[in-house]
Order: sequence, then C-alpha cells, then structure tokens
Amino acid sequence: MSEDLISAFDIRGTEATGLTVECAWNVGKALADWLPTAGQVAVVYAPAQKHVADAVVEGLRLQGRSVIDGGTGDKEAAKTLVMTSGLSGSAVVGFDDEAKMITITLLNEEAGQIDSEHGLKEIRQLVEAGNFVPAAVKGELLRQA
Repeated sequence: MSEDLISAFDIRGTEATGLTVECAWNVGKALADWLPTAGQVAVVYAPAQKHVADAVVEGLRLQGRSVIDGGTGDKEAAKTLVMTSGLSGSAVVGFDDEAKMITITLLNEEAGQIDSEHGLKEIRQLVEAGNFVPAAVKGELLRQA
C-alpha cells in the first residue's frame, strides 16, 4: 500500500492511485489481525462503494472474523453498531465528494477512530508485508438485525 493512501485519519484514494479492490481486501485482513480483541466487526458503506466494502468484508472473513453487514451508513452509524453490539471494531467505506476519493475509516472496540497515532501505521505495515495466514475457519457474514 502506498504511503500516499494513508492520511492521518483514514485510507483514501482512487483505483488509479492504488486503492483497488485487492488493496481493500488486504485492509480487511490487516484490520482483522490488528484488532486486539476477538469478536465481530461491522462494515458500513456508501451505496456506490459496496464493491470496495465487499472486499473489506471478505478480507475480514478470511482472517476468521465474523462480519456484520451494517448496510449503507456513515461513521456515526458504525460507532453506534460498535457501542451497542459490543463489537471489536468497524470499517466505514465512503466517498469524499470534494476530493473525489474512496475513503476507508477504521474504528476500534471503543468506537474510536484508528488513526496514524493509534494503529493506522501498523495496519499499513501489515498490508505491505502481506504475510496473512488465513484462519482455519472463515468468519460468517451476518446481516444487521
């Protein structure tokens, strides 16, 4: 993952700059491995970014994390899911209309944003290393109740 994709607060870019479906898949794997607590992870997304969200979901599931498909939503919806459901974290796949870029915002088990000071650099290193060992059992995909 190019350093250009990492801002201080999220992952952002276009397919042309490297934020591809494969990159999103690896972000999901890295998030699954980085989160300190075992448990479910939610993914919410902007409607036009469902294909990127699906890649994040697949990466999480390959690493053994069950994923709640939170459907369309924003960071506030993801925070609510984490807090009310006791989740290990969340990913929000959106689109910055002003910058014309896909964004992936990651949240921890306390619904706090994973930023460059609190884990985003480590997640980037995991993506770059690519040493992912798939879980023995793929995580489930669950629909939000």
